[in-house]
Amino acid sequence: MVDSGTLATTAQVLLAIGQNASATQILEANTNIWILMAEADMEMEAKSVGLVANYASIAAAEKQWLALVASHRAAFYAINQDQSNWNLAVSQSKLNVCDTIWTEAKPRLSAMDL
Repeated sequence: MVDSGTLATTAQVLLAIGQNASATQILEANTNIWILMAEADMEMEAKSVGLVANYASIAAAEKQWLALVASHRAAFYAINQDQSNWNLAVSQSKLNVCDTIWTEAKPRLSAMDL
């Protein structure tokens, strides 16, 4: 299967999920769905569908930042889907990291001119 998203890859999402990802979280069909959900969230926050449509025209450094945000937003969905492989503290810590990245990204996404 090939990654369905544009802003992040399955490998980046798995890195964001971290150690002991469950079979559900490793499944590429699921990561593809979560990447697409993350991209939709990012485009809604940017108030533009240009994020994915104009990807080729985005600078390389900006693409890396977008990949970081998209992969962690997708990981947020993955971790919420199945928290069975971690104790509550680890699960909450992972969600907090993903949420912090998302919270810090939202103003920057809103300010993007695409």
